[in-house]
Amino acid sequence: MTSNTESCSREEILIDHIISRLPVKSLLRFKCVCKNWCDLFNSLSFIRKHCDNPGNRTHPAVCKFGVNCNHDPEPLRSFNFYVLPEKILTGIVPTHQRLYRCEGVTDFRCIYGPVNGLFVLEKGHYLENVRFCWWNPATRECRLIPKMNFELLDFFDDHTRTAGIGLDLVNNDYKFIWIRVFYDNDKSEVYPKTYVAVYSLNDDSWKFLDEPDLPYDCNLCVSLNCTYLEGLHYWMSVTTDSDGNTTYGIRTFDFATELFGKREPPPFPSDHWGTLMLRCGSIAAISCNDTARAYISFYDIWVTIGEDKWIKVFTINPQIPSHWPQGVWDYDKFIFELTETSSLVFYDHSTKEVTNLGFNHFRLLSSSFCWFLYYKESIVPVKRKEPTPFDNAEYFLTKYR
Repeated sequence: MTSNTESCSREEILIDHIISRLPVKSLLRFKCVCKNWCDLFNSLSFIRKHCDNPGNRTHPAVCKFGVNCNHDPEPLRSFNFYVLPEKILTGIVPTHQRLYRCEGVTDFRCIYGPVNGLFVLEKGHYLENVRFCWWNPATRECRLIPKMNFELLDFFDDHTRTAGIGLDLVNNDYKFIWIRVFYDNDKSEVYPKTYVAVYSLNDDSWKFLDEPDLPYDCNLCVSLNCTYLEGLHYWMSVTTDSDGNTTYGIRTFDFATELFGKREPPPFPSDHWGTLMLRCGSIAAISCNDTARAYISFYDIWVTIGEDKWIKVFTINPQIPSHWPQGVWDYDKFIFELTETSSLVFYDHSTKEVTNLGFNHFRLLSSSFCWFLYYKESIVPVKRKEPTPFDNAEYFLTKYR
């Protein structure tokens, strides 16, 4: 005979199993059913189970910021976030869902992520005017990150700045790393120091890293998408010697130990452009010796075997006008932004066909930026225990200064 306790336990397990398969929109409604369900949805084990559920599929997503100069009575700056179907088929323009839109945006700069459905948004283009926030588009939660400025000298100017988002797997702490190198206007040269700070979501605070193992002349390239994997963030690095010779490398950052590391880069020629990308859950690379040229650019695609061995899997030659690589979906569907119209297309290497992704209205936007992303919704919380009225994405994008 089954006891009441065993019966309740089985029922709870069954409910947990069923509920973990629901979309975030349903879970947010069901939070109000009872306190037990609310506590369940906030538990670390359930958040992980929901995020890792096979039914919670990763989708291609597009983030677009731009200015519509034809809007009356004044130009309109907007931030848009779109989600596409998981399966995008050659020759068929996919439908897309606009998950979020904000108008009246000021000085937006970049979006980082996602990691388990979380992003970091960045505003500001000047030395001491940079602001960040955490954002979960599925739950609409947002948290302003406290402002932080390195100790800047009067003669400093911007040189390079790089950032990355990731999860400290030891402490289950989402972190954000910010790397800056400054230019010495007095000496007309790069200031010989790398400044690094790490923000912890658990602690809601910044920490400066003293003497990071990252030379100031080691330039970190922007990846085509978020190159975070299993506790590490990856960047392609470029160093140039006094004779102008370029050397590629790979730098990593461990979010648990907060230490930089090195990996072997792909063996492509030093005169090629190259960077990293995430492809089907693995770190990959793309390189080209004549980037963005209409119809004649050839891109080499590299993947890793083991930790430090690279092989070139194929070379693609998309028959498209002037463009810029944006990312890859699946194994062989490569996303490009067309320079003249700002529209997005994907090139299917297996069929050698090009398909429009259906964002033709992007041609109306000037001064625009586009990001192609991998997106999986989650209920990972970012709001504070006592959130302020300013912890929302609209305030961050339009008013936070």
